[in-house]
Amino acid sequence: MSAKEIPFGKILENKIILNGWGAYPDREIGVVREDEETSVKYFEERFTELEAKITALETEIESSENKGSFLMKLIHLKELLGTHDGLGNYQSLLDRLTAQEAYLEETIEKNRVRNTQIKQALIEELRVSVEKINWKEATQEIHDIKARWIKTGNPKEELQEELDTAFWGLIDQFFDKKKEFYEDKKRLGEKRKRDYQNVIAKADQLENLHGKERFDFIQTLKDEWREIGNIQKEDYSPLLRAFNNKLKPGPRPSQSQSFDIHELNKTLQRFTNGEQPYGFKQLEELKTQLKSYRPSDPEGKNLRRNAFQSIQLLLERDFIDKLAHKRFKNFKELEKAKKRQIRIGILEELINRDKADLDKYQENSANFSSSFGGTMDLIEKKLSQQKGKIQVKETLLQLLKRED
Repeated sequence: MSAKEIPFGKILENKIILNGWGAYPDREIGVVREDEETSVKYFEERFTELEAKITALETEIESSENKGSFLMKLIHLKELLGTHDGLGNYQSLLDRLTAQEAYLEETIEKNRVRNTQIKQALIEELRVSVEKINWKEATQEIHDIKARWIKTGNPKEELQEELDTAFWGLIDQFFDKKKEFYEDKKRLGEKRKRDYQNVIAKADQLENLHGKERFDFIQTLKDEWREIGNIQKEDYSPLLRAFNNKLKPGPRPSQSQSFDIHELNKTLQRFTNGEQPYGFKQLEELKTQLKSYRPSDPEGKNLRRNAFQSIQLLLERDFIDKLAHKRFKNFKELEKAKKRQIRIGILEELINRDKADLDKYQENSANFSSSFGGTMDLIEKKLSQQKGKIQVKETLLQLLKRED
C-alpha cells in the first residue's frame, strides 16, 4: 500500500508519519481516527501551539532586562522539538531557538563581564571603607556596599571564587577588627580603673606624712592620676571622690550624730509599702539631707546607697501617678486593679522610650575613643544617667506587677 503525502508528512496504513528533519528520521506521531482531514488538522494545530510558545518566548526575551533567566526555558523547548507530535516545519523552529540561544549566551557573557567589573569596583570601594576610623560611618557604608554586591549578578565563572573570597574576606576582617577595638577599649578601661585604685591606695601613706614631704607626695599622686587617662564617667566619679577625700588634711568626714540613716530607711520602706503617705516635696527634702550624709564605714555607705535608690523609686512612682492623673481625669476614683494596670502601661511606655534613647547614646559613644576628652565624658555621663533611669523604672515595674 502506497503512502499518501501530506504537508510535512504522510499517511501510511492509517498512521500519520512526520517526515524526518535535521538529525531526526521519519517518526509516527499518531493515527487517523475520524477522518484524515480532521486528524491532520489536529497535528497541524499542535505544531502551531508550539510555534506560538516560541514566538512568545522570543518576545519575552526581547522585552526583558534579565534575558539570561530565559536560557533554561529555551533549552527545554529546544530539546522538546525532537519528540513533539505535530505537523510543521520543525527545522525552522530549531533555527529560531538556536539563534536565540546564541544571543542569550552572548548576552550572559557580556553581563558576566559587566558584573565582574562592578564587583571589582565594589571590592576597591570596600577597601577604602574598611580602613575608616569612624566605626559607625564605616559600618553603614559596608552594609550599603554589601547590598549592592548581593544585587549584582554572577561574574565570569573563572573569577567568581576569587572575587567572593576577596570581598567577604575584607568584610570579615573589618568586623573582627571592630570587635577587637571594643574589646581593647573595655580592657583599657579596666586597666585604668585598676591604676586609679592603685593611686588611691598609695594615698593612704599621706596619714604618716607632714609638711613639704606631704605636699610633694600629693603632687606626685596628682601627676600619676592625670597620666592614667579617661574612663567611663560612672566609674570615674566615685574614684575621684575617694581620691580627693584621701588628699584632704585631717580626719575624713564621718557620720553625723544627728542623722539616723537606719530610721530614714525604715521611713522610706513604709512609704514604699503604702503604710505611710508621702509627697514630692518631702522626698526632695529627704534627698537633700541624705546628700550631706557622708559615712566612711562600708555599712553606712551601703545604707546611704539603698536610701537614695528608695527615694528615686518613690519619686518615679510619684511622677507616674501625675502622668496617670493627667491622662485619666477620673484616675483617683478608679479601682485599684485598674490603677495598677494604667501605671504598668505608662511605665512600659517610658521604659521603651528610655531604651531607644540609650541605643542612640551608645551609637554616639561608638564614634568616639577615650582620647576625645570632654566629648567622651559627656556621652558617658548621658549613658550612665540613662541606664540609671531605666533601672529605676524596671525595678518599679516589677514592684507594681507583684502588687495584689
